[in-house]
Amino acid sequence: MSILIVTSDPTDWPFRTPGVDVVDAWTYLTDQTISEQRGVKVFNLCRQYRYQSTGYYVSLLAEARGHKPLPSISTMQDIRSPSLFRLLTDELDNLIQSSFAPLHSNEFTLSVYFGRNTAQCYDRLSLHLFNLFQSPLLRFKFAKQELRWQLRSVKTIPFSGVPEEHREVLQ
Repeated sequence: MSILIVTSDPTDWPFRTPGVDVVDAWTYLTDQTISEQRGVKVFNLCRQYRYQSTGYYVSLLAEARGHKPLPSISTMQDIRSPSLFRLLTDELDNLIQSSFAPLHSNEFTLSVYFGRNTAQCYDRLSLHLFNLFQSPLLRFKFAKQELRWQLRSVKTIPFSGVPEEHREVLQ
Protein backbone atom coordinates (compact mmCIF):
# COMPACT_ATOMS: atom_id res chain seq x y z
CA MET A 1 0.00 0.00 0.00
CA SER A 2 1.45 3.38 -0.96
CA ILE A 3 1.22 6.31 1.41
CA LEU A 4 0.34 9.82 0.33
CA ILE A 5 0.26 12.96 2.45
CA VAL A 6 -2.04 15.61 1.01
CA THR A 7 -1.61 19.18 2.22
CA SER A 8 -3.09 22.56 1.36
CA ASP A 9 0.43 23.61 0.36
CA PRO A 10 3.42 21.23 -0.03
CA THR A 11 5.47 23.41 2.34
CA ASP A 12 2.93 22.58 5.08
CA TRP A 13 4.70 19.22 5.56
CA PRO A 14 8.47 19.85 5.78
CA PHE A 15 9.49 16.26 6.56
CA ARG A 16 10.86 13.79 4.04
CA THR A 17 9.92 10.22 4.85
CA PRO A 18 11.04 7.27 2.73
CA GLY A 19 8.11 5.66 0.92
CA VAL A 20 5.79 8.62 1.55
CA ASP A 21 4.87 11.09 -1.17
CA VAL A 22 3.63 14.61 -0.40
CA VAL A 23 1.30 16.45 -2.78
CA ASP A 24 -0.85 19.52 -2.55
CA ALA A 25 -4.63 19.13 -2.50
CA TRP A 26 -5.16 20.49 -6.02
CA THR A 27 -2.75 17.91 -7.45
CA TYR A 28 -4.52 15.13 -5.55
CA LEU A 29 -7.93 16.28 -6.81
CA THR A 30 -6.92 16.65 -10.47
CA ASP A 31 -3.96 14.37 -11.28
CA GLN A 32 -5.08 11.41 -13.40
CA THR A 33 -2.08 9.30 -12.36
CA ILE A 34 -3.03 9.55 -8.69
CA SER A 35 -6.67 8.77 -9.41
CA GLU A 36 -5.68 5.52 -11.11
CA GLN A 37 -3.57 4.27 -8.20
CA ARG A 38 -4.97 1.52 -6.01
CA GLY A 39 -4.29 0.67 -2.39
CA VAL A 40 -3.36 4.23 -1.42
CA LYS A 41 -3.43 5.39 2.20
CA VAL A 42 -4.17 9.14 2.16
CA PHE A 43 -3.23 11.25 5.17
CA ASN A 44 -5.29 14.37 4.60
CA LEU A 45 -3.40 17.18 6.34
CA CYS A 46 -5.24 20.04 4.69
CA ARG A 47 -5.70 23.15 6.80
CA GLN A 48 -9.49 22.81 6.97
CA TYR A 49 -12.05 20.01 6.81
CA ARG A 50 -15.28 22.00 6.99
CA TYR A 51 -18.03 21.08 4.57
CA GLN A 52 -17.15 21.97 0.95
CA SER A 53 -13.57 22.95 1.83
CA THR A 54 -10.63 21.55 -0.10
CA GLY A 55 -9.79 19.21 2.78
CA TYR A 56 -13.36 17.91 2.77
CA TYR A 57 -13.18 17.18 -0.96
CA VAL A 58 -9.81 15.42 -0.63
CA SER A 59 -11.32 12.87 1.77
CA LEU A 60 -14.54 12.62 -0.22
CA LEU A 61 -12.69 11.93 -3.47
CA ALA A 62 -10.27 9.55 -1.73
CA GLU A 63 -13.22 7.44 -0.56
CA ALA A 64 -14.75 7.53 -4.05
CA ARG A 65 -11.46 6.36 -5.58
CA GLY A 66 -11.19 3.47 -3.14
CA HIS A 67 -8.27 5.08 -1.33
CA LYS A 68 -8.11 4.97 2.47
CA PRO A 69 -8.35 8.58 3.75
CA LEU A 70 -7.54 9.74 7.24
CA PRO A 71 -9.74 11.45 8.28
CA SER A 72 -12.69 9.92 6.51
CA ILE A 73 -15.86 11.90 5.83
CA SER A 74 -17.63 10.01 8.63
CA THR A 75 -14.84 10.95 11.07
CA MET A 76 -15.18 14.62 10.07
CA GLN A 77 -18.91 14.42 10.75
CA ASP A 78 -18.44 12.53 14.04
CA ILE A 79 -16.07 15.18 15.37
CA ARG A 80 -18.66 17.90 14.72
CA SER A 81 -21.56 15.85 16.04
CA PRO A 82 -23.32 17.03 19.21
CA SER A 83 -23.80 13.37 20.16
CA LEU A 84 -20.02 12.89 20.07
CA PHE A 85 -19.71 12.32 23.79
CA ARG A 86 -22.06 9.34 23.71
CA LEU A 87 -19.30 7.47 21.90
CA LEU A 88 -17.27 7.27 25.08
CA THR A 89 -17.21 3.79 26.50
CA ASP A 90 -16.71 2.83 30.12
CA GLU A 91 -13.27 1.54 29.19
CA LEU A 92 -12.31 4.91 27.69
CA ASP A 93 -13.78 6.79 30.64
CA ASN A 94 -11.72 4.66 33.06
CA LEU A 95 -8.61 5.32 30.96
CA ILE A 96 -9.28 9.07 31.04
CA GLN A 97 -9.77 9.04 34.81
CA SER A 98 -6.61 7.03 35.49
CA SER A 99 -4.49 9.01 33.00
CA PHE A 100 -5.41 12.37 34.48
CA ALA A 101 -5.62 11.36 38.16
CA PRO A 102 -2.15 12.79 38.96
CA LEU A 103 -3.05 16.22 37.54
CA HIS A 104 -3.77 19.09 39.93
CA SER A 105 -5.44 21.40 37.40
CA ASN A 106 -9.09 21.37 36.36
CA GLU A 107 -8.42 21.57 32.63
CA PHE A 108 -6.13 19.65 30.32
CA THR A 109 -5.44 19.71 26.60
CA LEU A 110 -4.16 16.53 24.95
CA SER A 111 -2.65 16.71 21.47
CA VAL A 112 -2.63 13.43 19.55
CA TYR A 113 -0.40 13.03 16.50
CA PHE A 114 -1.03 9.82 14.55
CA GLY A 115 -2.12 8.14 17.78
CA ARG A 116 0.78 9.39 19.90
CA ASN A 117 1.43 12.17 22.38
CA THR A 118 4.71 13.83 23.26
CA ALA A 119 4.45 12.42 26.80
CA GLN A 120 4.64 8.63 26.81
CA CYS A 121 2.39 8.44 29.87
CA TYR A 122 -0.52 9.42 27.59
CA ASP A 123 0.30 7.02 24.74
CA ARG A 124 -2.34 4.44 25.68
CA LEU A 125 -5.07 7.09 25.97
CA SER A 126 -3.86 8.81 22.80
CA LEU A 127 -4.03 5.59 20.81
CA HIS A 128 -7.50 4.82 22.14
CA LEU A 129 -8.75 8.31 21.19
CA PHE A 130 -7.07 8.08 17.78
CA ASN A 131 -8.80 4.76 17.12
CA LEU A 132 -12.12 6.38 17.99
CA PHE A 133 -11.56 9.61 16.01
CA GLN A 134 -9.26 8.57 13.20
CA SER A 135 -7.61 11.76 12.07
CA PRO A 136 -3.87 12.44 11.85
CA LEU A 137 -3.69 15.53 14.07
CA LEU A 138 -6.16 15.98 16.93
CA ARG A 139 -6.59 18.16 19.98
CA PHE A 140 -8.78 17.05 22.90
CA LYS A 141 -9.88 19.36 25.71
CA PHE A 142 -10.83 17.88 29.05
CA ALA A 143 -12.26 19.49 32.19
CA LYS A 144 -12.60 18.17 35.71
CA GLN A 145 -16.10 18.49 37.08
CA GLU A 146 -17.23 17.00 40.39
CA LEU A 147 -13.92 15.11 40.68
CA ARG A 148 -14.32 13.43 37.27
CA TRP A 149 -12.58 14.28 34.02
CA GLN A 150 -14.88 14.84 31.06
CA LEU A 151 -14.15 15.29 27.38
CA ARG A 152 -15.27 18.77 26.37
CA SER A 153 -14.15 19.06 22.76
CA VAL A 154 -12.33 17.37 19.92
CA LYS A 155 -10.78 19.32 17.06
CA THR A 156 -8.69 18.44 14.08
CA ILE A 157 -5.67 20.69 13.80
CA PRO A 158 -3.52 21.69 10.84
CA PHE A 159 0.23 21.11 10.84
CA SER A 160 0.68 24.80 11.64
CA GLY A 161 -1.22 24.17 14.89
CA VAL A 162 1.46 21.75 16.09
CA PRO A 163 3.92 23.53 18.42
CA GLU A 164 7.51 23.57 17.19
CA GLU A 165 8.65 21.52 20.21
CA HIS A 166 6.21 18.71 19.26
CA ARG A 167 7.30 18.37 15.64
CA GLU A 168 10.11 15.92 16.32
CA VAL A 169 7.59 13.50 17.86
CA LEU A 170 5.23 14.14 14.97
CA GLN A 171 7.89 13.25 12.42
